[in-house]
Amino acid sequence: MKALIMLRMLIMLFVCTIVLGGCAEEKILERISLTTLLGYDIEEEDNLSVTAVIRQINPELESKIELQSATASTSKGARSKMDLKTSKKIGSGQLRVVLFGEELAKSGLDDNIHILKMNSEISNATYLATVDGDLKTLLEYKYENISDIGQHIYQLIQHNIEQQYIISSTLHEVNRDKLSFLNSYAMPILKREEENVEISGIAFFNTGKLSGNLPAEEAIYILMVQGNTHKGALEMKIPVTALEKSPSDSSKELPIAIDSINSKRTIELVDPEVPEFNLTIQLECRLLEVDSDISMDGNAMIHKVEKEINKKIESEIKRLIQYSHDINTDIFQFGEYYKAQYRNANIDKEEWYEMFSKMKVNVTVNTTIIRDGVFQ
Repeated sequence: MKALIMLRMLIMLFVCTIVLGGCAEEKILERISLTTLLGYDIEEEDNLSVTAVIRQINPELESKIELQSATASTSKGARSKMDLKTSKKIGSGQLRVVLFGEELAKSGLDDNIHILKMNSEISNATYLATVDGDLKTLLEYKYENISDIGQHIYQLIQHNIEQQYIISSTLHEVNRDKLSFLNSYAMPILKREEENVEISGIAFFNTGKLSGNLPAEEAIYILMVQGNTHKGALEMKIPVTALEKSPSDSSKELPIAIDSINSKRTIELVDPEVPEFNLTIQLECRLLEVDSDISMDGNAMIHKVEKEINKKIESEIKRLIQYSHDINTDIFQFGEYYKAQYRNANIDKEEWYEMFSKMKVNVTVNTTIIRDGVFQ
């Protein structure tokens, strides 16, 4: 009896496999074009300009890169126009990066992000970024050392996210933040500098529109506040008076560099009426570079440096919190912490931003230098 039941199950499984296989759309690699990067921007009369970096595969499995552009009222219309320019069907299954032009970012990205999310061919791991300057110029420029601009930009973003030099902005992460009650999110800014493409900053969005930006070097402070870090590097200057008993120049500042930053943060709501938070960051790092005239022998000097690192990071985080007030965008997501820690919080976005303007954050950083990379 058991053998008969097993036989019937195997037959049903076989039939289902054949049926499902017959329903699947056949995609032969040599007959399709693989889109690795898409760029969106605004043209005249509010039309949408779409530029695609496409990898073409020939029967000998050799590939070449081409760019196609089209302008239409919708992204679907632009894609249809691009299909008229290519002999192969354009597929989105290998899309790795979507770039948004500066003018489009200022007018709003919510509709474009929604369209990307609704496309089942596009992975949630696709990176989103904005462009400083003209998007087409960045993509169409003939770089001497970049043969595949789509793959290059993908690896550039992925590498810097892995090293925790910039924030991560996948389609999933941006859409998650967009759907939160704050409706604010962030993504990297790309810029062409002569023969290179570089990450120049971080763009912040409120209700889908570009509200402000910060230099890329300050991303580490945002990462410290938003969550725990385990990599990253930071350069800063500390006053010479804090390290030398009798400095020859009391106004002089000494540059230092730290890396292997391992931080853990806690955010505690201490007064929901203000609202007031206690932000504490426990930080371990390696002292990578310091002026050769400064002797780092002994714990006393190490503790002095740790104290100055604390002051510097606390000051920078407070400055960025003030900047978030200036652009009226909760870039650190304090509103989410407020709702999570205050059970009676039944507020919407407008109510939170009324409170946000009065928000107070007490920042405390405790640094421990675990290795002296200069001498050990």
